[in-house]
Amino acid sequence: MRRSIKGLASKHTLTEKAYACIKEGIVRGEIEEGVFLSEKNIMKRYGIGRTPFREACNRLHHERLLEVVPRRGYLVPEMSLQEVRDLFELRILVEGAIAGLAATRANVREIEELTHLAEQSSSFSRQGDDNRTETNANFHLCLAGMAHNRELMRLERSVLERTKRLAYNVARSSGVRGQEMSLRTLHRPIVEAIRRGDKAAARRAIIHDIQQGQTILVGLARYDLSEPERPREPKSRDGGTTAGSRKHRG
Repeated sequence: MRRSIKGLASKHTLTEKAYACIKEGIVRGEIEEGVFLSEKNIMKRYGIGRTPFREACNRLHHERLLEVVPRRGYLVPEMSLQEVRDLFELRILVEGAIAGLAATRANVREIEELTHLAEQSSSFSRQGDDNRTETNANFHLCLAGMAHNRELMRLERSVLERTKRLAYNVARSSGVRGQEMSLRTLHRPIVEAIRRGDKAAARRAIIHDIQQGQTILVGLARYDLSEPERPREPKSRDGGTTAGSRKHRG
């Protein structure tokens, strides 16, 4: 009985490792969009077995980070411009509600933590994009926790993962083209409104923050579309073939 329980625990741990590694690779753009996963290469890359790989992929499929293509395998789908718009509209609704609740429910310790994250924020540019993306996501996740609503927190985690994936992929494919976005400037009004307990001001500030991010990221995705299309080579690093050049299509 003990051996059985130990075996189940070990299997669970290996599946969780596979899930976390593959998911991070997709979100961070290390496994590119439009690529079929190679079971052999992914197993070698992350040191995982066949069963954990397949169980992790099934889980990521349910989270819509992977698509199942009959007789081809698991595909990392590309985000269309419509999906990007839908994502930011959802963020405005969800985070507007979060900001309003945080303004009335946050405690002093939480506000100080949010202040610290706001001060860590800096401009959005090519150098240090990864750190800024993570810092921005941590700020919004911290804010979600201040609403003290588990369902909103669960939804916000999913929304932020998709936003991070978009930010990483856009930064990798097109850079920032000379555009900058000061996260500190956008985050400070949110913190100050919550500190004052001003629900309306907190909602306005978070919506402005989200809309600025949408303007830049969607603009960069459109810029990428305007470049001459170049054939995409099979991605031997992950052993997959591409599904064609469909990046951020409208």
